[in-house]
This record gives sequence, structure tokens and C-alpha cells, in this order.
Amino acid sequence: MFSLDGPRPLSTAVKGWTAAVLGGYAAVVVAAYLRADEDMQALPAMALAHAVLASCFSAITALLMVGHARNTGRRGYLLIGGTFAYLAGVLAFLPLYFPGAVFPGRNIWGDLQSATNLYYAWHFAFPIGIAASSVLIYVDQRNHRRPGLSRAQQWGGLVVTASGVVVTLLLATFGSDLLPAVLGPDGSKTPYAMALDMVLVVICAATVAVTAFCARNGSLIGMWLTALALLVLGEAVVNLNATERFTVGWYASRFLWLIAVAALLTALVWNLSRIDRANSELAAHDSLTGCASRISLLDTMRREIARSRDLGTEIALLWVDLDGFKGINDQLGHQVGDDVLRQVVERLFGQVRPGDHVGRLGGDEFGVLLCDDVAEGRVDAVADRVLAAIREPIRSADSLLHVTAAVGVARAPTDARAAEDLLLCADLAMYAAKNRGGDRFERFNAVIGTEAVTKARLRHDLASSLRKEEFCLHYQPIYASDGVRMAGVEALARWVRDGQPVSAGEFVPFAEQSGQIIPLGRIVIRTLGSELPTWMAEASPDFFVSVNLSVKELADGPLVDELLESELGTHLDRLVVEVTESLELQESSEAERNLERLRAAGVRIAIDDFGAGFSNFTRLEHLRPSLIKIDRSLVRRAGSEKEGGVAFLTAATSVAASLNCDVVAEGVETQAEAEVVQLLGIAYVQGFRYRKPGPIEEFRPEIVG
Repeated sequence: MFSLDGPRPLSTAVKGWTAAVLGGYAAVVVAAYLRADEDMQALPAMALAHAVLASCFSAITALLMVGHARNTGRRGYLLIGGTFAYLAGVLAFLPLYFPGAVFPGRNIWGDLQSATNLYYAWHFAFPIGIAASSVLIYVDQRNHRRPGLSRAQQWGGLVVTASGVVVTLLLATFGSDLLPAVLGPDGSKTPYAMALDMVLVVICAATVAVTAFCARNGSLIGMWLTALALLVLGEAVVNLNATERFTVGWYASRFLWLIAVAALLTALVWNLSRIDRANSELAAHDSLTGCASRISLLDTMRREIARSRDLGTEIALLWVDLDGFKGINDQLGHQVGDDVLRQVVERLFGQVRPGDHVGRLGGDEFGVLLCDDVAEGRVDAVADRVLAAIREPIRSADSLLHVTAAVGVARAPTDARAAEDLLLCADLAMYAAKNRGGDRFERFNAVIGTEAVTKARLRHDLASSLRKEEFCLHYQPIYASDGVRMAGVEALARWVRDGQPVSAGEFVPFAEQSGQIIPLGRIVIRTLGSELPTWMAEASPDFFVSVNLSVKELADGPLVDELLESELGTHLDRLVVEVTESLELQESSEAERNLERLRAAGVRIAIDDFGAGFSNFTRLEHLRPSLIKIDRSLVRRAGSEKEGGVAFLTAATSVAASLNCDVVAEGVETQAEAEVVQLLGIAYVQGFRYRKPGPIEEFRPEIVG
């Protein structure tokens, strides 16, 4: 972002122009100094014009600086604004003190010394304020201070400035007798005034040195403050040789001040307008891809919705979300990811008409706003073309990437009447497309809206119940193959919402998707630690307890620490952690390392739902499971005598035997399934045929027996 205090290198041309201006300014100052004591015609109105114009310029500058201080949070700008506000306040009253400025031959307030005292007051305050502002900006740059202005600082600056103006005016009006005389009876300067002129020159020279030092990094505000310091230095030098009013030096110093301040005010306004333009461009355009930003696209949507309402037409929004983009950033780097985003935007522009709009909504999400001819057939065609364009291979550096996207489509005013609501509807439709596998588009409808409300309520209720720990555990027995001896139990989380049990198949996958599975896992571990140690102490030595942990839970180090340090710690050799076959459980991942920690502590590992999804035998061997739990779909297929059913189940048991694992057949519900399982010599069985899940107290006789 372009800013006044941002460092920027000075080009050779700028340095050349600066040197030329400084040389010309120095020549004018020298010429005015050499002729400073020559008398000229007395024009008191000149003092009036000078004071009024300088006060106006200073007031405008003060307002600009205070506004910029509030926008940027920089203390230095607030101090600059206060300095110019003080200057504006003092100069506004100067004509009332200057003899002849308002009424011929006399002043309104004060005496002969008052106007000159005001002159020295603001001439001393101004360079000191400039120097302090420059130092403050420089220190903030060096310390990388986080910008911010409190309300107390803003009001405090206003109070200090107003107090300074009031005190100065009171001294000029009533305190002249308390101060040494600066003008003699004939209006010429006294030795005291000449001494003040010398001190003022020294202060101004020091201010030039300070501001030049602080501006050496090329910041615009630093150079502007340096120019102001040079201005007051030149005026002080000329005034050094002007011993009376209405001399060449007296007129020259005021002309120099007005011309230079007007020029510097123009430069300030121009640079602030550049900042405003830069901010507007940053807000309206995405800096990476060049398309419209989210804010700009929302503004366009509001205008187009209003226009369509007046004309009785419709508009359509396509929310485009790239599938698996995070993997590109993680594996190939953000430079390749940025290149992919730029090429995707180019392809989006290639699929729309000139009157349509493309904007980046954030990350790898884009919006395509169709404004004309949004009949359903055209919208669907555009969505299909967008998907096809994104599917085309993307070449970046030495990589050839294949990218797909999920697209959600919503229309206004059919689906929504406001821009924010239209955005939400398209977002929900996009998630529906992503949940169906991606690389497709979905139109928003009432079902999607209802599902979104249901999920939002589920998230809220689940978060509330997790906070209150309103969960309990039920246990499903695992029997030996004879179906008589209980060999272990599997812990299952149960949730009752509004008096009604919620299916684990409904809330557990949702908790995993939303990230709420971590606090749920902690509740399960704490409940296990409080309920099971007593029963395990009374059970047979080979009795075990299994608990399901997702990859997200395994990747959470504190959760694994809590498991190892819980009340189960003395029975870890009888604890079985079930993990589902997953491509996310990669070698050298955090989940894999935590799984190894559990194994080293004596915990056994079980593969859950074996045969239901992707099976990588190399990964299975690396995980070194102690148990393989065969998915109920294979058990059901074998028990129903479908073709190949027994063969599939036999193959699964053979894999377990090759890994030296025991096998648990899940979901055994019929006599036929039980017979097939027993015939194949599977060690353990589990299912509704034997026992349904329930509280641990229901099984105590079998556990201790």
C-alpha cells in the first residue's frame, strides 16, 4: 500500500529537480537577505492577507493531517495536525493585533508589542512541532510500532492545541508588560528581538538537520517536513536582516511563506489523493489475479440486483471453489499455487461476456456474476464451460497440473433478494457440489437451504453439549467365535439432544468435518478413565477395550497425551485403538508419530471397517495392527450367499493371517452370517445377534464372570 511515511527510493530525476529547486530557493533567500533592510511602501493590508491566507492553508493542512492520523493510527500525523492547528488559531487572530490591518493606524487588541510577540510565538512553535513530528514518525518506522490512536490521545491532542492557542493569545493581549520589549518606540527591533532572530535561525537550522536525517529513506512525509523546515529557515534568515516593518525582508518573508505553503499544501493534497486512489484500487481489485475483489464484487452485485429489480430481470452468481488446492500449495509451493490462481481467473474471463463480472471471494474461491440473459439453459452452459476450462491441464514452471472445481449456482431474485443472501445461497450450493465429489455444479434449492439450517443447528447444539459434556458411553460386547465368552467391549459415544437420542452416524461424521471431534474425543477418554478401570481389574487377563480415534484425533498431540496420562494408563496393554483405513494416515505425519507413541506404550492397534474402502497392503504392514475388524458389508455378503461373498471374506481373513492379526467380524446379525464366520475360524464376533450396545453396568456379570 502506498503511504506517506513508506520508504521509497529517490530516482536520479527527483534528486536533480530537488537540487535545482533548493538552489533557486537559496538564491531567492540570499537576494532577499541582502536587500532585507530597504524600506518599501507601508501596506498594512499585506499583514491581513498574509494572516488570513496562511491561517486557511494551515487549517486545511491540520484537517488533512488529523484525518490521516485517524485512518493510519500514526502519532506523528496527529502531532503535525496539532502544530498546524496551533498555527491556524494564532494567525486567525493576528490581524486584530496588527496596527492598520483592520482599522487605519490602530489595532483592536493588545499593544505595539502584541503582533510581534504572536509572530515569534508561532515561529518558535512551528519548527519545534515539525522536528518532533519527524522524530516520532521515524521512531515508529524503526520500532515497527503497530499503528493505533486511542480516543484519549485524539482528544488530548485537541485539548493541548486549544490550550496553547488560548495561552498564547492571553500573553499577547495582557502579558506584554511581563515580556521584554521586541519593538522600540519607532517600530524598529530591539536587541532582544535580534537575539530572538538568532535563536530562531539556530532552531530552524537544527529542524532542517533533524527532518533531513529522518527523511533520508525517501518517505514522502519526511521530505515534506524537510521542505517546511527549509521554508521557515529561509524566512528566519531573511528576517535576521530586516530590522523594521514594511521592508524588503518583511515583505519577502511573507511572500515566501505564502507561496511555499500553498505549493506544499498542493503537494500534500496530491499525495493524499494518490493514497486514496491506491487504497480504492486495492479494495476494488485483487492484487494477485487482477480480477475484482470480494468487496468490489459485492458492490457490483448490489447494483445489478437493483437494476434487475427495476427491469424485472434476473442475475445469476456462480461460486467456484477449486478442489484440493491446499495440496498444490503444500506440495509444490505457494508460487505455483499463485500461478494456478492467475490462470484460473484468465479461463473464467474467457467463459463470460463483457457485461459479466469475475471476482475473487477469497483463497481459491471465485465468483462469476452473470448479468444478461440468465435463462437456466445459459447459466448451466456457462457452469459446464467453467468446469471444462478449469479441467484443462495447467502448466506452471516444470509441473503439469490437473485441477477441478465445485460450482454453486444461485439466482436473484428467485433464490435471494440481497447481495449477501445471494452469496450465501451460492456458497451453500457449492458445498453441496463439493459433498457430492466435486468437479460438478449444483443449483441452489429449498433442500440445500434446509440442510444448511439443519447443519447450523447441529453445530450449535453439538458445541453446547460439548461445553456441558452432555455425552455418555455405551459399550458393545465383542465375543469369542462361539458367541458365549465376552472377550472385550467397544466404546461408543452417545448423545441425547432435547430428550431424543442422536444417531452416531449423524453427529460423529459431522463433528469430524467441523473439527468438533477433538473435544468429543477428550470427553470419551475422560469417561473411559472414570468407568472402566474397576471393571478391567475384575475381568479376565485377556479382556480388552477398544475405542475409535479418527486421524484428526490422532494428529492432536494434547489429546494423545491425555489418553496416555488418564486413569487408563495402568491398563494400556488392554486398550485397543481402532483406526479406519485412510489415505490421510500418511507415513511421517503427526498422526503416524502419535500412533507409534501409543504402540510403544503398549496400546494395540486395530484396523476398523477393513474391506469397505481403499486397501493398501504396504500401509497395513507398516501400521502393524493387532486386530483387523472386517466391515459388515463383507459379512453380510458372505451370509447372504451372494456370488463371491465367502471368497471375499476368506481373502480378508487371509490378509489378517499374513499380518499375524486376530480378526473381528463386525455386524453379525443372522444365523447364516454367524455360521460362515465360525466356519472360517474368525476369532471374534460382534453384532446385534449377540448383544446391542448399552451402559457398562449391563455387562458386569459377563465381564467379571
